[in-house]
Amino acid sequence: MIELVNVPSLTTVQDLGRIGYQKFGVPVSGVMDEVSARLTNYLVGNYDNAPLLEFVLRGPTIRFHSSAVFAVGGDVEVKLNGVPINPWESYWAKRGDVLEIGTLKTGMYGYIAFAGGICCERILGSCSTYLRANFGRALKSGDTLSLGYAILTGKDGKKLPEAFVPKYSNESEVRVILGPQEDHFTEEGIRTFLSSTYEVTPESDRMGYRLEGPKIEHSEKGADIITDAIPLGAIQVPKSGKPIIMLADRQTTGGYAKIGVVARVDIPKVAQTRPGGKIRFRVVSVEDAQKALRRRETTMEAIKMFLLGELKAYKLKALGEEVIAFTKVEKKR
Repeated sequence: MIELVNVPSLTTVQDLGRIGYQKFGVPVSGVMDEVSARLTNYLVGNYDNAPLLEFVLRGPTIRFHSSAVFAVGGDVEVKLNGVPINPWESYWAKRGDVLEIGTLKTGMYGYIAFAGGICCERILGSCSTYLRANFGRALKSGDTLSLGYAILTGKDGKKLPEAFVPKYSNESEVRVILGPQEDHFTEEGIRTFLSSTYEVTPESDRMGYRLEGPKIEHSEKGADIITDAIPLGAIQVPKSGKPIIMLADRQTTGGYAKIGVVARVDIPKVAQTRPGGKIRFRVVSVEDAQKALRRRETTMEAIKMFLLGELKAYKLKALGEEVIAFTKVEKKR
């Protein structure tokens, strides 16, 4: 069991979301940055979808009431019993130990995973907190959480190779696929969208990021459409001409024209951009977006196997750049 001694910012239990219920009007929700969340889970030997803690900007202080293995994902200072330790590395905590997590140096969202995950009441198959529907709630100081059963031996001491530590800038180029309502915008409007820099506003939240920048011009078809589905990363442009990128807690349908959809591989870039951060858009094809996602998933699987001890990682030079490659671990007979 763990106790949240101090919770200075929005902290919730999340997993990868509530899958299969959008047709009933239930948002997916789940973590804002699936890459960071999954990597943090891998470090403690969890599966991708294990429930973990997501915090905004500043992390909580946690007291352990039983032994546990944990890892913190994020560009943040971490202390265990007052002694600095590293993020992106797993540690063993004993009963009475206190974990302190500071303020993120970069990015918006950080993650804390525990071996065995967090025990919680599953709503429609998921532990994801969705505050607008009271699916779970924001955690507060004094709350206690039970951890799932896990064999802790061998789970600590895992370290994410530096080459794979997520690094998020507050100025990003984001890949998009144009459409599906491309005809609701003039050629000039599309040119403005692709050539301008937009700023994330303070009104942004888990539902969507509102952007400030040059107005995107609609065609004679206007900003309104017959309500249709809202995929992750959909970029709605209402009558104001200012784009909104729809994220984890997005509604399932909407009636504003969508000029494009952010490639899923770049959703973490968007999610980790703070208010005041800058975003530019670059068009890619559906095929290129899919290839990029497949490459990412191949890498994620290799990292998982490396942390489980089933692959070795080594550095090599390729085209003048240092890269990481993996090879299978030869098992002794």
